[in-house]
Amino acid sequence: MKFRNAINLMGIVFLLGCGSAFGQTINKPSIQITLRTHQQYYRNGQEDQETWSWTPRIAYRVVGPISAGSQLSVEFALPSGKPWIKFDCNTNETKDGYWWPTECGMNSNDVRDQDATIETGLAGFKIILQNELESTNKTLFTGKFKVEKFHVGVVDLPKFKNNFSYYVNYDWNLPVGYLYDYDIMDFRPGYTPSPTEGRFSFVTWFKGDPKNLDYGKYVAYLYYQGKMVADSTGGNSTAGTTYCQITNLASYESPYGYCRRMFSVNALVWDKQPESHPRDFQMYKNPGDYEIKILQNGKLARTAKFTMGTNYQLVDTGIGKQNNLGTGRIVVPVQILGDQDGTWDHNAYKTDAFFGNPLSGFVAP
Repeated sequence: MKFRNAINLMGIVFLLGCGSAFGQTINKPSIQITLRTHQQYYRNGQEDQETWSWTPRIAYRVVGPISAGSQLSVEFALPSGKPWIKFDCNTNETKDGYWWPTECGMNSNDVRDQDATIETGLAGFKIILQNELESTNKTLFTGKFKVEKFHVGVVDLPKFKNNFSYYVNYDWNLPVGYLYDYDIMDFRPGYTPSPTEGRFSFVTWFKGDPKNLDYGKYVAYLYYQGKMVADSTGGNSTAGTTYCQITNLASYESPYGYCRRMFSVNALVWDKQPESHPRDFQMYKNPGDYEIKILQNGKLARTAKFTMGTNYQLVDTGIGKQNNLGTGRIVVPVQILGDQDGTWDHNAYKTDAFFGNPLSGFVAP
């Protein structure tokens, strides 16, 4: 059985065993665009303090190589199609087989209030890698994101009629789930996975208000041959957890927030030291079909099916590789149950997924 190792070094992650499998590309699930709401709007150079506006922020990861002298940047276009804001992103020389995390527009000093817009709809962006030393200018990713808004404050007072908070609609994320054991591409800096075991983890998205997303009760249960064998509470083991890896919220509280929640359960895909985990379910000894079920506040909210192979590995659906997602996680369809996500577009994934780059070969349940 072949194990892969990852080393975190100054925010750069080395993928031992992966090499240049993904080449110089964007880790697409890592792209996160959020909006800052500005409590003013400049119309023809004149400030209007009764109209609110917005500007974008973006975080993403680039899989190397990134050569010396390179500069990452992101160019945004307004929903009307007009070129708009350009950010230069922190860039570091990165070897082949490593990845570099960066972000742009996060600080309020990066964006002027005068640059904010009130346009809604599909805004465009592209991630560019330029190198003056090599005379290269390469577009690594092109996409669009859907900007929507909701009113804040007293609706029937004229003074507040244009007070809107803006947000990105991520409904397309809800039916897209991810499986992994040894998370080689997406783990957080400082939280490297264990080199001795591959604990089963599942990632999926939820929609709702911030309080429910952060403080609601979420529990994942793993089933094998119709029998529950592990859960995210840890059961009789100390392993098991859940938390929001990413939370995308508007500047003001609303039901239009999104959380990418990770569930780690007391089950192992592979294990070099089984004597240390006597209470964890050994998936590597039990190949075949599995199902994961998630209770949200005591109600069934998500289910997903997958297969454990006979080679100490989860069976890859091939969707991630087929669509060059640049992630080591396995992409699986997720069934959304109940009404706890509120109103959402069940067909958004067909056109809006990955910012207008929908997944080939993916069908939501």
